[in-house]
Amino acid sequence: MTGFKTLLFKELREQFKTFRLLIVGGVFLFFGLSTPLMIRYLPEIIKLAGGENAVPIELPPPTALQALAEYSATALQIGLLIAVLVTMGAIAGERKSGTALMTLSKPVSAGAFVTSKLIAISATFAAGLALGGLGAFGYTWLLFEDGDLGGFIAQTGLLAVYMTFCVAVTLVFSAVFRNSLAAGGVAIGALIAGTALTAVPYLGRVLPGAITSWGNHLTAGEAGGEEWLALGVTLALIAASGWLATGILKNKEI
Repeated sequence: MTGFKTLLFKELREQFKTFRLLIVGGVFLFFGLSTPLMIRYLPEIIKLAGGENAVPIELPPPTALQALAEYSATALQIGLLIAVLVTMGAIAGERKSGTALMTLSKPVSAGAFVTSKLIAISATFAAGLALGGLGAFGYTWLLFEDGDLGGFIAQTGLLAVYMTFCVAVTLVFSAVFRNSLAAGGVAIGALIAGTALTAVPYLGRVLPGAITSWGNHLTAGEAGGEEWLALGVTLALIAASGWLATGILKNKEI
């Protein structure tokens, strides 16, 4: 892939210059700190919101597992949306502005162009998840003095893989459409449809969404729930999406 190293450093610098790294990291850190706090004081919040005449609601005592699982679920949902928003203009925006034509007119390949974006944006999400996970586990330990660190680290790693998958899929549609909003809208629809298919028996166990369920088992310290096939399929789909985006870009009028 001609010019890959140069393009990768350029894309990594862009993550800083455009404040994407700051924004993504800030969002994950916000939910990492706020989620354990909300879970810890949820019974008191409900009690205060109900007033003196409200019917008392008995809630089970909040736990560290509940806080970490809730953070992971929130990171998954919010992360999917942010991944699409950050990525949808990665190729479409540059094609529209003419930047892609200027870049590809130099001695660089389309494969290097696409792959550098995939790695740089995925690295931003990996760093954001690491920061958010650090905040979530640290605050959970402070509030509950409990939590499976190894399992939560593994869950965070699986979330990073899933975010990379979301970025890769969005890059495909960013290569298809010149309009960023069209690319983002179709990408969100495709990802949501894929998530819905996870509920289908047998099929769901090999789809990317299954790795997040595996992560929930790891966070709970459970030995079961391994979905190695789903992880393999996810990695294969990431590679296939990069290849497809490259092929589309080669055959598109830049």
